[in-house]
Amino acid sequence: MKTENLKIDIHVHLVSHSTASGCLVSPKLRHSLSFWLIAKQLNIDTRLPAYQQDELYLTRLIQSLERSELDRAVLLALDGVFHENGDFDESRTHLLISNSHVASLCRRFPKQFLFGASVHPFRPNALEELDSCANLGAVLLKLLPNSQGFDPANPRLKPYYHKLAELKLPLLIHTGHEHALPVINQDYGRPERLRLALDEGVTVIAAHAGSIGRPHFHETFDDFLKLLPLYPNLFGDTSALTGFFRAYCLKLLANPLTLMDQYGISSHDLFERLLHGSDYPIPPNPLAFIGELNRKDRCAIAARPSQFQQDIEIKRRLGLPDEILTRANQILRLTGDE
Repeated sequence: MKTENLKIDIHVHLVSHSTASGCLVSPKLRHSLSFWLIAKQLNIDTRLPAYQQDELYLTRLIQSLERSELDRAVLLALDGVFHENGDFDESRTHLLISNSHVASLCRRFPKQFLFGASVHPFRPNALEELDSCANLGAVLLKLLPNSQGFDPANPRLKPYYHKLAELKLPLLIHTGHEHALPVINQDYGRPERLRLALDEGVTVIAAHAGSIGRPHFHETFDDFLKLLPLYPNLFGDTSALTGFFRAYCLKLLANPLTLMDQYGISSHDLFERLLHGSDYPIPPNPLAFIGELNRKDRCAIAARPSQFQQDIEIKRRLGLPDEILTRANQILRLTGDE
């Protein structure tokens, strides 16, 4: 299949306890409600040894991916927390998924995964690590400032952003509130704080399309839409929009009259700036769309054996075009060998 035709999910998370691979899951996260719910949803017994949990997670992920119409998923690393002086903050690092581990899995499963790297801007060797990740085949860089504890608008990040632009490595960055991981500062997820990266020429993908993740609260989504006409290098992904907390955003995206009346943007222009993402393992929820999907459609979607496909079907039935599934081919740092 030609690269430009690949259907790609750009927002897929890995969970790994493997300290030998440089990964970490803190006790606080392991015993959290969100971690337990995800394990239950994936039918993973948290009483099993950690390595067996990791194997089951990866098996479930690949099975779900192969039962969908997707061709590839960007598997995301997540760096830990660092202070501005470069010191690692283990006490506030609750999930660390190393670049080396994710890159290894992408080499092991080249027909399933693409490498999504993560490098904290305050790492002492951050610029060298960005070069290394690019050489390992990273197609994007993922950051979660709310939980990684840095302000994307900090002027100290200019050299970091300059390096990303030089490498042509897109930045997939969390926007809105964070709910799955412990938070250091929710304000770091405001789309307005992305101006510095955009001004430095970075291709920025606002995860969750700027939605705040609280039902009926639109302020960060409004910020994202206001920035779009100002920055042609700004995009959004559709991850987690089929879940309960961000469903309102998907409903707005699917309503051309509201988009034009309230934001002055056409559906066509907005859709051209969106990339497909799921936020796996966060599950889609057809019940969040009772007013938009009839009972027959909701049941048909829920019966799909793939969480990835359920997510696609909800978006498709609400009117998002299939072009969003392949737009990543134009944006990611692909080599053509995928």
